[in-house]
Amino acid sequence: MSMVRLISFVLFFFSAVVLVPRAYAQDPTFEASVDKNPVAVGDQFTLSFVLRNAGMGGGKNIKLPNLDRFHIMAGPSTSTSMQIINGAVSTSATYSYVLQPKDAGTFTIGAASIEVGNKTYSSNSFTIEVVKGTPRQQTQPKAQQGASGDIDSQLSQNIFLKASLDRTRVLQGEQVNLVYKLYTRVPVQNYNLTKAPTMTGFWSEDADMPKQIQLTTETVNGIQYQVGVIKRTALFPTQSGTLEIGPMEITTIVTVRDRRSWDPFDSFFNDPFGRQIEHVVKGEPVRIKVDPLPPGAPASFKGAVGKFTMNAKLDKQEAATNEPLSLKVTINGTGNIKVLESPTVDFPADFEQYTPKVSDNVNRRETKISGSKTFEYILVPRYPGRKIIKPVEFSYFDVGKREYVTLKSSEIELNVEKGTASPAPFVSTGRREDVQLLSEDIRFIKVSRPSFTKQGEYLHTSGTFIALMLLPLAGLAGVFAYTRQRQAVMSDMAGYRNKQAIKVARKGLKNAEVILKEISAGKASSSEKKLQFYSEVARSIWKYLGDKLNIQQADLSIDGAVTELEKRSVNGEISTSLRSLLESCEMARFAPTSLSDEMIRRTYDSASKIIVDIERTLRS
Repeated sequence: MSMVRLISFVLFFFSAVVLVPRAYAQDPTFEASVDKNPVAVGDQFTLSFVLRNAGMGGGKNIKLPNLDRFHIMAGPSTSTSMQIINGAVSTSATYSYVLQPKDAGTFTIGAASIEVGNKTYSSNSFTIEVVKGTPRQQTQPKAQQGASGDIDSQLSQNIFLKASLDRTRVLQGEQVNLVYKLYTRVPVQNYNLTKAPTMTGFWSEDADMPKQIQLTTETVNGIQYQVGVIKRTALFPTQSGTLEIGPMEITTIVTVRDRRSWDPFDSFFNDPFGRQIEHVVKGEPVRIKVDPLPPGAPASFKGAVGKFTMNAKLDKQEAATNEPLSLKVTINGTGNIKVLESPTVDFPADFEQYTPKVSDNVNRRETKISGSKTFEYILVPRYPGRKIIKPVEFSYFDVGKREYVTLKSSEIELNVEKGTASPAPFVSTGRREDVQLLSEDIRFIKVSRPSFTKQGEYLHTSGTFIALMLLPLAGLAGVFAYTRQRQAVMSDMAGYRNKQAIKVARKGLKNAEVILKEISAGKASSSEKKLQFYSEVARSIWKYLGDKLNIQQADLSIDGAVTELEKRSVNGEISTSLRSLLESCEMARFAPTSLSDEMIRRTYDSASKIIVDIERTLRS
């Protein structure tokens, strides 16, 4: 072997054994964020969960936190990306949901979880502030706004997003494919979904997309563009009429080249030295006409549209009483597999049945959504004999034939032998209200002792009867007393809030103290816990000030709180400390990692001292 080959072999071995494993050595992370905070009531925002470094397999079985405080307007919308920098491979998958707050307040969005391999990863939790009216926004200098507007105006002519449907008129439940294409004449380094399209009136299934976007060339109005498909979605209308799919919005990282004023022929994109900027691209809404299904649907029709086959099979033909059986009904075909409902099965009266176990296998890689869905019924025969399970029926609307089709299985015969356990006299037919008495030709002998009533003794003269008569009067008196006390408290709500203010503040600071101990012990991610700590401190202070000064949370501000405290003769030094504390909490939201543990401890001590000082001053 020559020296050159030996060196090449060593370098290849080093790259394969050392560099490649290192490229995938990063542990997966799962993070949650929103695109704006605070947000106004009635406004929409995007909640995103980003899974990084999960490898090519990605994650599965994402479980959302409790989102009862919000309307889920759209989602989930999934986007993926992969980068290779200096041999290190990093992947990310983003799951986005469009939410709308139901009312104002400060709410906590808990942790979501996702499975990667055999492990479960949880995201961070955080608080979001929902205000009345327009949320506070950061402003830019006017000069910067002008320059940014000029660049965006020129970019909008060279990059745009287009949504298209493969059909503009379908039947209710019939699949229609929605494709989003990005047209560009400038280099696009990356893109992220910032606003998912609203799809009211549709059930959606996102198609599996390749990791690498394939670019093609298209000519639009005589201009050539590089075109890439960034999203494919299969839509199934759930209602008829003219339905609208809202616009999708993405944020792109593009390379622009500065214009040189000394060259009159130099165009905007001719400079070989460029810089990367963010540019928001927003598509247009699209509409589709949805016709209702024709009349005459059979009784077994439950909304399935497409083309299907059905198979019903019992796991055994011989059984014993009180031993479980399994009947599997499998539906295969093309259509909206996810929403197929279980067919109605007519079981013998002495069969005990349970809620069917449902599993599905959906293929999203083709233009037509296909797959299978299996309903497994667990049955327990209670009495021996020859049993008949009537044919299982499943009806659907065939989009090719434009007619209803009913599938019917064969009749299933089962021989049940007597088992070891004795049958019960009463059995359920699967529904609690349908209880039947079997073998009613022979009645059971009553062996319980009967009860007798002594002659000459009357109920109305007994002490028990008198006590029961007085009991409603005593209850009515208690309700009256409680109502009077409640009215007294509600009439002085300001005084009630004033009394409860210190208790609420101490409870909030107690939570902050728990987080502080976790940070000091290094039990969790430092930046996440620091952000939770400052959010808890700020929430406690603002809640205390609102209750103590009788000011609604939406009307509170630092200047307003300080002014109100000065009116109540609170020391100026206390007001200055309060202002400094609230401003530091606000700044910590943007740079939590730059704060030391000692600074966090001082913040906690300062918050406790300020509340005590204000309480003493206002009581004196």
